[in-house]
Amino acid sequence: MTTPLVSIITVTYNAEKYLEQTIKSVTTQSYKNIEYIIIDGQSTDGTAAIIQRYRKHIAYYLSEPDNGIYDAMNKGIRKAAGELIGIINASDFYQPDAVAHIVRAWIDHPQYGIFYGNTNFYFDNGCFLKEKKAAPNMDNLYKGIYFCHASVFVTKATYQKHGLFDLRYKLSGDFDFALRNYKAGTQFFYIDKVIANFRTGGISAQNNTNSTQECYQSLIANGYPEPVAQAIRRRWIRKAQYNTMKQQLYKWKVGRWIIVFLCGVKQIARNL
Repeated sequence: MTTPLVSIITVTYNAEKYLEQTIKSVTTQSYKNIEYIIIDGQSTDGTAAIIQRYRKHIAYYLSEPDNGIYDAMNKGIRKAAGELIGIINASDFYQPDAVAHIVRAWIDHPQYGIFYGNTNFYFDNGCFLKEKKAAPNMDNLYKGIYFCHASVFVTKATYQKHGLFDLRYKLSGDFDFALRNYKAGTQFFYIDKVIANFRTGGISAQNNTNSTQECYQSLIANGYPEPVAQAIRRRWIRKAQYNTMKQQLYKWKVGRWIIVFLCGVKQIARNL
């Protein structure tokens, strides 16, 4: 197998609690030809000290204020030299063979522009929640994100052709980016393997109402009819209300076990 350069970007801000695990998941990949880039929003916690411990593994490190998470991601993408680019934010972490799976798929299917796989979801305390299978195709992408951004790799050529994240979206730029590429004809390749591990409770999950509004705006901007966008928006609002209920339930220890139990039942039913 040839060994193309793969760029991996970690965006972080005051995430010292999980950052070292994120870094180690990159530096210990079975695939070795990796350019590692860390973009820090000028953290005030112990982030800088953690990064310095792994400085020899980091090709580029920047710490300065930014205009939100997607602005930080764009800074990393502009610096990336790899033919494939992955973004794993602080608090999330890769499976050991994640990059190897992506590279193998790209070598076998070079006509595709976006590669994605499944994701393990964890509570912020490290307890396993569920494995989320990504959609095998993007036909229903407009109804909502059908994969987790941590398990996505994009070719540099795709970014060059269709642009980076749109900074109008502070919470749902990944949805807009995926939708924009789908409308432009970018081909998505599904890998039926767990690529990354994702901790729940990120910025978009904490701002469900604003995230839903941004997704609605993206649908309109990408040419979807108003009635279609409105119907999907109502569906998202119901889902956001359900997610809010789960977040409130999660605050209590017994609530966490209830959620785990319900997710387990759902997973068993799915596999029957």
